[in-house]
Amino acid sequence: TITELCKSFEISRPTAYKIIARFEQEGYEGLRELSRKPKGIHPVFSDPSHPEQNGRHERMHRDLKAACAKPSAYDLRAQQRRLNRFVKEYNHVRPHEALGMETPASVHNFSTRPFPEKIPNFDYDSEMKVLKVTQNGSMRWGAYNWVYLTASLKGKYVGALEMGNGIRRVFYRNVFLGYFDENELRTKEKSVRLETNLV
Repeated sequence: TITELCKSFEISRPTAYKIIARFEQEGYEGLRELSRKPKGIHPVFSDPSHPEQNGRHERMHRDLKAACAKPSAYDLRAQQRRLNRFVKEYNHVRPHEALGMETPASVHNFSTRPFPEKIPNFDYDSEMKVLKVTQNGSMRWGAYNWVYLTASLKGKYVGALEMGNGIRRVFYRNVFLGYFDENELRTKEKSVRLETNLV
């Protein structure tokens, strides 16, 4: 159910519906950014083509693929049963060497953080100009100009911090998104995209 989904991922019901809608529109790419930014989660990426940097995770994927995907089941129900069996065996039956031959379920500690019904609003610094991102993923700058950010932030508020010489840094909560140059808005057409290496 939606409530169980919300509790297991520690998100509010409206957020869950937004995530489901985003997945229907944009697939997994839209989910990734939306799910971690409001909580201040900053991912740490391993280097490309270096699975040894994340060995446990890669091993889990290999086991999951062998148990559930090669070959895949005849229909979705059979595939779901196969996946459920894998989860039960992986977490409750099979001991893991990295856990001292214990099962993940026996050593996992559940979060003590309370389940948030609503993600609190973010307070931007007073020197930032706070703007709402429109449905197309842009923010209006001045009366006629637009700065494109990303569609995954539609309806959210971002902060633009002046750096000098017309250059602004744009943030979503604590996440730096990029730069834009107000002077470029005056000389170009009526819209620009964020840059990551403007200064």
